[in-house]
Amino acid sequence: MIRHQGDEDRLHSRQSVEAAVARLRDRFPLERSVMALPSDALAAYRRLINHWCDTAGPLATDALGSENLHALLAIDAVVDQSGQLGCYPFSALPTGIQVQLGNRSVHAMCAIDALAVSRVSGQASQIAASCALCDTQLALGMQANGGLRETMVYETAVIWADETQACCSTNACCDTLCPSIRFICRSCTESGSQGGEVYTVAQAAVIANAFFGFQARLRNLEMG
Repeated sequence: MIRHQGDEDRLHSRQSVEAAVARLRDRFPLERSVMALPSDALAAYRRLINHWCDTAGPLATDALGSENLHALLAIDAVVDQSGQLGCYPFSALPTGIQVQLGNRSVHAMCAIDALAVSRVSGQASQIAASCALCDTQLALGMQANGGLRETMVYETAVIWADETQACCSTNACCDTLCPSIRFICRSCTESGSQGGEVYTVAQAAVIANAFFGFQARLRNLEMG
């Protein structure tokens, strides 16, 4: 069968996205780990996700009960950030990536996480970040279903570079993987000197929605 160049490009793009989702799930099996939690811990996780989505803010570390907190920390589903609970994709501490939800804003753990916030929360959002390589200011609009608005889409990409060494003697994803997944500008993308895997923002949004889609589904489940 003869494929046009456009078909080849789409095939390559799909394969690139599928490979990235598989790589991300292998590196950080969040969905598999969360869905294997005991029912009480899963309910606590759902409560925390709902709280972040509804208030754009964290819960304190003592809000979920010690047993549930221990279970969630053990699988890196939540992070103790100065006494507040970060919960991917939401960070309780500044990361350089901000997501505006109406008149409130949240920090995202990384670029992929920022692109997932709208899908998880069911709210349109505006992402603000600087290029990881040259500090150019970038902005992206997201629809409530996790789709991209057209503005600035072609001016921004996502880079997945080599991981950093864990800080503070932790192996938490926010300290190792997340710092390596950042937004970059079009100029730095075209320079070819950035290193790492580079994804269009459209590809990255698909990766984000695939990885975090379980949270959106979990928020809609009735749990006894």
